[in-house]
Amino acid sequence: MDLYLIRHTQPQIEAGLCYGALDVPLALGGSAACSAVAARLPPVDAVWTSPLARCCALADAIGARMNLAPATDDRLRELSFGAWEGRPWSALARDETDRWAADYWNIAPPDGESYCELHARVVAALADIVSRAARRVAVVTHAGPVRALLAHCLKLEPSRYPDVDLHYGGINLLRGGDAGWRVEYLNG
Repeated sequence: MDLYLIRHTQPQIEAGLCYGALDVPLALGGSAACSAVAARLPPVDAVWTSPLARCCALADAIGARMNLAPATDDRLRELSFGAWEGRPWSALARDETDRWAADYWNIAPPDGESYCELHARVVAALADIVSRAARRVAVVTHAGPVRALLAHCLKLEPSRYPDVDLHYGGINLLRGGDAGWRVEYLNG
């Protein structure tokens, strides 16, 4: 199976603002950026997407190019930062953000979720996607879920999440088989 993990294109968001599950629009020129990503993607048999607008726009562009209807899965949404969503990072209590940053795997922002929770839900989504037996699948989502899926498929330790640099509109190909998953390329 070829699994194309694709991060959405550039959103329209103020620099330094905390956003994850916050539904923000694409930056100016977003439609053209989505079309450019879709044009770089080889043919796929299925398209799955986060329900957030910045992902749906790209999934729709891919679907239109491939004559496919994207399927939406809420489990592919970005990490919820809870009470921090939409607030400047600089306005958040430093002791709270430091505590979270020291153990993001187990600690959630207030009313948000931990990376462990994010990991569990995106891995469950992946199992459902894989069970549908499509040969080539595009999954349009966010940096957090892409990192979680890469970590899961490659059996990386959670501490390695921040090491994975993901570009807006980047296409990451994992190839899976009986021997497990391997990375073909990142940020293609």
